[in-house]
Amino acid sequence: MGKLLLKNCGKIHTMQENFTDTIGTLEDYSIFIDGEVVSKIDKYENLIDLIDDETKIIDCKGKSVLPGFVDPHTHLVFGGDRKEEYMARLTMDDAEAIKEIAGTLGMAGSVEKTKAAGFEGLIDSSIDKLNNLLLNGITTVEIKSGYGIDKDTELMQLRVIQELKNKVPQTLIATYLGGHDWDKEMGKDVYIDFCIEEVMPAIEKENLADMADIWVEEQFFSVEQGRKYLQAAKKHGMNGTIHGNELSSVGASKMAAEEGVYSVAHLNYLTDEEIDLMIENNVVGILLPTTDYVKQYLDVLADGRKFIDKGMTVAMATNINPGNYTVNMSLVMNMACRNHGLSGEEALKGATLNAAKALRIDDKYGTIEEGKFADIQIWDTNDFRDVIYKQGMNYVNTVIKHGEVVVEEKAINY
Repeated sequence: MGKLLLKNCGKIHTMQENFTDTIGTLEDYSIFIDGEVVSKIDKYENLIDLIDDETKIIDCKGKSVLPGFVDPHTHLVFGGDRKEEYMARLTMDDAEAIKEIAGTLGMAGSVEKTKAAGFEGLIDSSIDKLNNLLLNGITTVEIKSGYGIDKDTELMQLRVIQELKNKVPQTLIATYLGGHDWDKEMGKDVYIDFCIEEVMPAIEKENLADMADIWVEEQFFSVEQGRKYLQAAKKHGMNGTIHGNELSSVGASKMAAEEGVYSVAHLNYLTDEEIDLMIENNVVGILLPTTDYVKQYLDVLADGRKFIDKGMTVAMATNINPGNYTVNMSLVMNMACRNHGLSGEEALKGATLNAAKALRIDDKYGTIEEGKFADIQIWDTNDFRDVIYKQGMNYVNTVIKHGEVVVEEKAINY
């Protein structure tokens, strides 16, 4: 590992919480990186003595410098796509007619395509997605399984995630989402037992997952089934997170808070009691703005403004999946502001520090801070508001991961 100096940065939005402003802004400061970590943040003249012939210098005059984005909720490892289905649904409502065009629909179709892709196919398609995330400034990614339902495919997805760690620069967090759907022949109760008795021990034996996830809804798994799944996952070394309160209000987030999960995603039907319990138990709420847009949840948008005003830690994620193909965190932030009531500063914090908190890695990631990993993005604007205001534009010029330049002049460089 070498030395790197980010010289005379127009603005550094550190995201540190000990500043008077929400996003920890410094103007005309420089950052000295030694190896994988941020060594010193100071005025350029105070860093000159640290520079030697091996130091790479990047002039950041007129640019914004921020922590790399953390994407705390994705379904990135999947086979094929749902393009035909997506396009057909824009103008058609008849499921049978859509099926004639697109084949097996929804999650079942993605399960088929994931199994058909195989290990190498999933590796190749996932690298492409991760590179696109990287070009958009995303340096840490949580990735779920969940397109297998059977043991072999779920384990294959998790093994793919482990292998991807050797092929891409991002930090990857693996999550076992056995509770994404269920085997219809088994039924829900038997399937939950199958996840616990057959799949979780195999995951623990190979150390394949950091977290476990389950979809607790009236239409999917009950609160009791979710609790049983999360408690078992904890015994097998996986911390909890859930999909909850997207389609119904059955007490999913109440149960999740009682079980000490790290986060709950979706939150469209969150009750005041659940908000209070999440705050009390340090559960991060994850907004999925592009999902709410794609699914047209216009009347039941997750109320990010209310969550924050009450004291909840709110993050956001791309939720990249076959039905919501999003790689642009700037677009996610734009929608979080426009549709969920966040300020621009709150959106930036939600995509960096708060997203790291959702994964409990904020001791290493999510801020630009001396002693933390040098995960940094450099934008071609001195006004972060451009990224919120100019919808879908990607201002990311340079990305640094653990002190290495991995995107340079908007091109992959690893």
